[in-house]
Amino acid sequence: MLTQGPIISSGAGPLVYMVGDGPATVGEATFSETTILRILLMIFGMTWLASNAACAADAAQAGGGDPVAIVIPADPAPPELHAAHEIARYVLLLMGETVPVLREGQERPKGRALVVGRTTVNLREHDPDQWPRDTIYLGYGEGDIAIFGQGPQGTLFAAYAFLRDLGCRWYLPDNVWPADAFIPRGQKIVFPTTPRKHTPSFMERGWHPHPGAPGTWKAHYVDWAVRNGLNTLRPGSIVEYGAARGHGLQLRGGHTLYTLMPSGDHPETAATFSAHPQWYPLIGGRRVTQFKDGRPVQACLSNPGVVALTVGKVKAYLREHPDCYRFSVSHCDEPTYWCECQDCLAMDGVGSRWRQNDRYDAYGVRSKSGPGPMSRRWMTFVNQVAREVGHEFPGRMISFYAYGSTVAPPPGTDWKLEPNVMIEYAFGDGVCLHHAEDDPDCPPNVAFHGWLSEWAKTGNPIVVYDYPPTGSRLNVPAGFIRRYVSLVAYTKRLGVCGWAGEAQGSWAASGLWQYVKAQLMWDAESDVEALIVEFCRDMYGPAALTMQGWYKAVEDEVMGTPGHTVWGAWATEIEPNVFVKLDALLRRAEREAESVADVGNVAMQRVALNAWIMAWLETPANATRSAKFPFSYSEIRRQTRTLVEGHAIPVTDPWRDRLFEGTYEPPIEALGGKVLVDLRGGWRFRTDPENVGDDAGWYRGTEAVSSAVWRDIRVDNYWTEQGIDHHGAAWYVNTITIPRHDTSRLWLLFGMIDGDAEVWFDGVSAGVVSGDPWDKPKAFVVPPTHRPGDTVSVVIRVEKTMYAAGIKNGVRLVATEGR
Repeated sequence: MLTQGPIISSGAGPLVYMVGDGPATVGEATFSETTILRILLMIFGMTWLASNAACAADAAQAGGGDPVAIVIPADPAPPELHAAHEIARYVLLLMGETVPVLREGQERPKGRALVVGRTTVNLREHDPDQWPRDTIYLGYGEGDIAIFGQGPQGTLFAAYAFLRDLGCRWYLPDNVWPADAFIPRGQKIVFPTTPRKHTPSFMERGWHPHPGAPGTWKAHYVDWAVRNGLNTLRPGSIVEYGAARGHGLQLRGGHTLYTLMPSGDHPETAATFSAHPQWYPLIGGRRVTQFKDGRPVQACLSNPGVVALTVGKVKAYLREHPDCYRFSVSHCDEPTYWCECQDCLAMDGVGSRWRQNDRYDAYGVRSKSGPGPMSRRWMTFVNQVAREVGHEFPGRMISFYAYGSTVAPPPGTDWKLEPNVMIEYAFGDGVCLHHAEDDPDCPPNVAFHGWLSEWAKTGNPIVVYDYPPTGSRLNVPAGFIRRYVSLVAYTKRLGVCGWAGEAQGSWAASGLWQYVKAQLMWDAESDVEALIVEFCRDMYGPAALTMQGWYKAVEDEVMGTPGHTVWGAWATEIEPNVFVKLDALLRRAEREAESVADVGNVAMQRVALNAWIMAWLETPANATRSAKFPFSYSEIRRQTRTLVEGHAIPVTDPWRDRLFEGTYEPPIEALGGKVLVDLRGGWRFRTDPENVGDDAGWYRGTEAVSSAVWRDIRVDNYWTEQGIDHHGAAWYVNTITIPRHDTSRLWLLFGMIDGDAEVWFDGVSAGVVSGDPWDKPKAFVVPPTHRPGDTVSVVIRVEKTMYAAGIKNGVRLVATEGR
């Protein structure tokens, strides 16, 4: 593993040599890629040694030399003590020598000291309390080196910046890679000669780890975050960094209305509704506590009791958490119900076209009432809360999600946000990473740019709530590294003060992207090309150049897809030959990798590519293109299991469960077949709240169908979307006549079944399928005993206990040749 120090630059950028598919030529000689790599490393090493020697001479003239002690305040705060011991630990690894940690006033050896934290001498020279949040200072030059910063975490951030200057790197959390893996060991330390003061590009640098990180993930994530300058983690709720790590930036985020005014499945919903039904939204003339699929609803925001309840709970939280700098007062996630009472409608303003909830409520750009139809209503409510909270807590912020029904600012100019209100801009419809943020010919970015620009005009602080570029496919390669440079810079130009991320992707698939993005949060002007080079150098050893090519190829291919790259849709729209090209790059890297670590790191990208291939094969639109596809779903899945187990590869827990416990495979044969009958109509339906259908023989689908308790139903959408308020078991019944066909196999193909399901043909079970995944097609083989002209009873039992439930996207009888 190559860990011999920082990247050396000639002044025009880092020393980078890209090698293509064949051997490269230098001068008149032709060399293999491996030979060129070793030549480059030799040159690199000589350059680095010469540079270090020159720097050492400069340092000696400047009164430099190796540190003889680390000095901390006489009564250090926990982060200062932790920072000092972290520096001592890494200096030992770097130099092979122990440097003592001494308190100010203790006798110290003669020589240069690292003075860490708010010591008397550091405070005599500087006033960090007047600096912007998390500003750091590194007092390079003659004599002692001051290392400290503003705020509880500032000194710790300064300590890790100091260690980064010495070549230390932390690419991945230490449950993925040991924290000491990428440290240039056994070298003479050479310090820069010019003092450095740095204020992070963004005040709030938030992160949302991927779902279901294993076991003791919290400590690993916190250490990785603070080493890379991130000051808040938020996996659903805010993570406390702990005293030694400066606690982190404390805030209460998320869709909080559900907890402030209980609804849906909240344990306090029934009691609250019984006491105060008027606090709940009026829908179709009655007050309701949940959306049609069971999820929470919004409140009756015009009711003074809802405002008082919210203010009281926010104040109570702030009293219990005196370091919390902002509280998110944000509406429930959507789609859900907004109140239709006259007082709430009046809050929307004279020009509002919204009157009642439609199929997809008022959400985002899809709203029939125009974008952000609830913005004025929600602004009015948030302003009331902010004013009341501000009387007792003048220094705290009340934030809200500009998201879905509130994504766009209210029309007109007759509104204003309270000064203690912060906007958290969450453009859930997706930024197009294919085009510039302000491209007038890119509809997604026209909306993104237009609304963010308008919010910026308020002068209120803005945090961008970022979504993963892979959408929900968190184990697919991130696909965008360099492109994020312009996105981050663009938001900074608009005055955005922070970033909050959601589900950043697995470390296997998105490790480089997460590392680069963290560096951009700390310094938006980071040299991303140098970051990529050093990452590949350290992670892949002799395969470094090939893996640089891999990351570039992934981004080039994704950027080359036609149309707009929004919310991960590109992952299944890629051309099949791209996978062949990327597979070849990884095969080359697998041959070049030498150490166990290098092999395992390349294997992470193999797993990410496999996740991409599996997602592509699971997409119905690709069925006709998969016949000559050189990858077998079952073989790819088997290989992925072996790699994940053999190398302990960090994928998301939900996908791990699907790999090892799930049985789903896409019905590729059925998807590519000929549709004989589109079974749009004729379906009868009955709920089974007491779960008696099996014993009553409903699976036979005979006389029960004609009973008055059965009703007609469509199969283009869930039963929960058709006015049926039921969760649990339910039954679908139809009768089909087998048409004439010249093929060897018939299938019953379902667009989606959300819930565990079993299918019977003439009372004989054809099998069961799990409700996971809920959003993928599923198919059952029609028994070959049913021949053309036969009339067959088809019965489906579906069971789902919450949210959307039932059959969606239709049912078709499909014929194939068989395999």
